[in-house]
Formats: sequence, structure tokens, C-alpha cells
Amino acid sequence: MIGRRRLALYLVPIVGVMLAGQVGRALWPSLLDSAPWSLLALTSAVSRLLLVQPLVPTAVFFTVAIARICLLAPVYYGFGRDYGDAALRWSEETMGASATTLQRVEHWFRRFAPVLVVCWWSIFVCMLAGATGMRARVFFPLILLGAVLRVSAIYLVGDWLSEPLTAISGFVGRYALVLTPITIGITALQLWYTRRRRRALALGSLDELEADFADAEAEVAAEATVTAPPDPD
Repeated sequence: MIGRRRLALYLVPIVGVMLAGQVGRALWPSLLDSAPWSLLALTSAVSRLLLVQPLVPTAVFFTVAIARICLLAPVYYGFGRDYGDAALRWSEETMGASATTLQRVEHWFRRFAPVLVVCWWSIFVCMLAGATGMRARVFFPLILLGAVLRVSAIYLVGDWLSEPLTAISGFVGRYALVLTPITIGITALQLWYTRRRRRALALGSLDELEADFADAEAEVAAEATVTAPPDPD
């Protein structure tokens, strides 16, 4: 029961963030027009954050954008620390990331871990930090520094491009009722295509999520058995 509860403490918020991201992607024209601050909480996409920047007070932009990173990073880091390769495999399959992409991230992470933690906000980078044993006292200051630098850079670029961004936001607001069904359709098609190729975002009950995670653990264990050197006679 304790093990199941600990796993749920990771799976539930991670899946919730994934679903929130899809909602933000599908509804962003309407949200940008009616509640731009909500996009700061729902998405980390640079393009949408740039559009939000001229529309919200500076304090709101920095507070929400930085808080989002700082609240999610411990969950991803802890998941990778506690479950290692199985967490990475489950995330890869659930999010639809290719094995090649994950291998590349892992390759560069092992060479430039501190730089990637600061410069690249990613669920996989945070999980790799935990899975590879990066100490918490190193990881958390780096992720905070990275959050401040990332949000500051987006804010400064948004301030520099405020006029064209405001014009784009105005256009989106005027035609939000037309654009939102289009973005919903695009998001639905992307999810359908990804689920056909993999089991990405095949999200159900907690029992189903735990069963998927158990499958990921079994796959990792089987691969470790196959690749392990034979015992000496």
C-alpha cells in the first residue's frame, strides 16, 4: 500500500500536468483573449509565453511562470530518483517521445548535466537529474537559477517585441471563436496520430496508469537481463 501510494503521488500530478498542457494547447486562443495569465500556469511553450507577456503585469508574469517550474521540478526529479530507468521509460511511452530523442537527451545530460538543468526546462532533464543521482542540494539551486534566467529572457524578448506581439494578440482575440475550434482540431489530430504510433496519452484510471508503469518496469528489467554480461563459471 505504501509503495502504491508513493507511486500515485508521482503519477497523478504528472498526468495532470500533461492533461493541462493539452488543454492549454487546444484552447490557447480563447485563453489568451479572456484569461492570459492562465496560459502561464498551463503551458511552458515559449511562443505562448511571449504572447502573454504584454498582456499581464510584470509581477504576475514572473511569479506564475517561475512558480510553475519550481513546483513541478521536485515531482519530476523525485520520480526519476525513486524509479530510475522505469520512470524514464514510462514517461517516454506516455508522452510519445521517441527513444532516439530520450537517448540523445541522456547522452548530453551525462556530459553537461549542470548546464542542461539551468538552460533546458524539460521533464526528461529533471527526471535524468534524479535517475543519475544528481544531489538535491545541487539540482534545486540550478533549477531555480534556470527558471529565473528562462523567464527573464522570455520577458525581455517579449518587451522588445511588445508592439508586434500585442498586434498578434489583438488579432487572436478578435478571431478567437474561429481559431479555437481549429486549435482544438489540430490538438485532437496530433493526439490521435501519436496514440496510433505509441500508447502516448492513453490515460485512464490510476489502476491503469500503475499497470502501464508496471509494464515499463518489466521492459527495463528484461532489457537489463538481456544486456547483462554472463556470470563467470
